[in-house]
Amino acid sequence: MKARFALVVPLLAALQACGSVCGLGISGDVTLTAAEDAANGSALAVDLVVATDDTLAAQLATLTALQYFAARPQMQRDNPEAMQVSSWEIVPGQTIGPNSVDFPCGTSAIFVYASYPGSNPNRAQLTDLDDTSIVLNQMGFEVVQ
Repeated sequence: MKARFALVVPLLAALQACGSVCGLGISGDVTLTAAEDAANGSALAVDLVVATDDTLAAQLATLTALQYFAARPQMQRDNPEAMQVSSWEIVPGQTIGPNSVDFPCGTSAIFVYASYPGSNPNRAQLTDLDDTSIVLNQMGFEVVQ
């Protein structure tokens, strides 16, 4: 009986730790809305990126959208277990969602990248996904939580 108890306690502790790392927001709804003049009338790629590795999260935090979209295929190959990407393409005047998005336990950071032309970062770091709206304007985007 002691042997079973000795196995159960660490297992329960691990499950409890996972729950505390994830917190309450392990999923959420995301809505994307593009203004009529978004990106001067061009379609935009928008990625929601979840990193479960602190090193990867730190790397993602330094990338502009232009750098991210260029590096994304290789980053996904290099980090298949540590990076989850939800992607959309949106045209001016369109609303997408709300879409339910789930992310794994142990999330280090959540980022949004939008493929506007130019050198602006066009990146935002999110604290959670509870009723998140991403509003795409002419030259950039804003996140409303």
